[in-house]
Amino acid sequence: MMESVQYVVVGAGISGLSVAYGLHRRNADVLLVEATSTVGGVMQSEETAEGYVLEHGPNTVVSNDPDLWQAFTDLGIANERVVAGHAGSKRYILFNGTPEPIPMSPGAMLRSPLLSTAAKWRVLAEPFLPRAVTPDESVINFFSRRLGLEPAQHLVDPFVSGVYAGNPRELSMRAAFPRLWEAEQHYGSIIRGMLAGSGAQKDKPKGKRELFGFQRGLTTWPQAIVRALGAERVWLNTQALRLQPVDGKWHLTVLRAGQETVIQASHVVLTVPAYVVADLVADLDASVSQALRTIPHPPMAVVHLGYRRADVAHPLDGFGMLCPSKERRLILGTLWPSTLFPGRAPANTVLTTVFVGGASNPAIALQEDETLITIVHREQQALLGARGAPVMSRVIRWPRAIPQYVAGHVKCVAAIERLEAVWPTLRLAGNYRNGVSTIQCWKDGQELAARLPGAVRTAQPAMEQARG
Repeated sequence: MMESVQYVVVGAGISGLSVAYGLHRRNADVLLVEATSTVGGVMQSEETAEGYVLEHGPNTVVSNDPDLWQAFTDLGIANERVVAGHAGSKRYILFNGTPEPIPMSPGAMLRSPLLSTAAKWRVLAEPFLPRAVTPDESVINFFSRRLGLEPAQHLVDPFVSGVYAGNPRELSMRAAFPRLWEAEQHYGSIIRGMLAGSGAQKDKPKGKRELFGFQRGLTTWPQAIVRALGAERVWLNTQALRLQPVDGKWHLTVLRAGQETVIQASHVVLTVPAYVVADLVADLDASVSQALRTIPHPPMAVVHLGYRRADVAHPLDGFGMLCPSKERRLILGTLWPSTLFPGRAPANTVLTTVFVGGASNPAIALQEDETLITIVHREQQALLGARGAPVMSRVIRWPRAIPQYVAGHVKCVAAIERLEAVWPTLRLAGNYRNGVSTIQCWKDGQELAARLPGAVRTAQPAMEQARG
């Protein structure tokens, strides 16, 4: 059996959904295949019987992109979007066992106990330090060199844990934070580079950056894209087995409903995890396949605990709290979704979402559910004053979670680019390439869809015509 299409996109995480939706908007003949029974990848939401709305992957998205707002309008979900209130801008870092607000202004930084007086003066010296030639320096070394050891340990370390669930001693600065790395290379200073970048943006129209979710969870977004594509263009429970070039076309062999089917396509976009891509491209380029296999994906667990509001001493008046590794806690950090958005928890209760494991302590993520619940509850007793037992608990385990941009990652990306140069009708996209955030994956997918040839742009929506 053979199915013929113009484009086949493999993987229905946010990257694949973005590419497929972008092609669909250009009236392309596109088929999206997904090995599991759900779309969205790690973007999975759950509404519990008790009345909690849980996010098992990313909890929020931050953007000021008018094109994204227009996409939500076109998808019919703009009215379901919820924006975090002022509390979303307040964030905590654990410092000597106590949650301390992250300073968000120069004045707040001067008053903050997170850094000693000497460390604050050291930060101010950053623009005057010499540039260093360090092509693949670790994140912790870079910031220790530019800002000093205290900022690196107290501020950068927990931020890396929050974004990558990573170890800053292993992550590559150039790969994980390329803009800051380039700021030093081009301007000799992080601060001078950031100021130059902000000046270059002044003439560009900007909207207000918003931290948002959806009333029933972020999975609203992937589900809306599937409705737009149409069920016949989305094959779930379909595992990609082999990818072969045949007579100027691609033959993708998939396993669907227990039978092998060949999808013939002019173009293939692989948006599955790096270790899955490695198997599919092994016969095309063994070196690229090997490079993809070297990208670490340490396990992580997400532990949701609901408490009676009266049983938690901390006001939970912010986005959440991150834990620097020097604090030697058993959790990476905790988010407070019921503070950010209405309807995340029943009346008189609060919801905490805690992350465990990652690159620094992968073994703990593989503990039994009850063990993880006990660990997390004890941590929240110590750090947030959670007195009573949780009234709701849920554990989600990701055996292979966020890809780590460790030393050598830049070379891996270069190998991918060489593969695409040899096979111009094959493209790779995903959170292992240009950034792990949801919004970065969405933007990359949209830009890729716009660059791909052979599709015909549809007529502008009525709202766009009215604006034009």
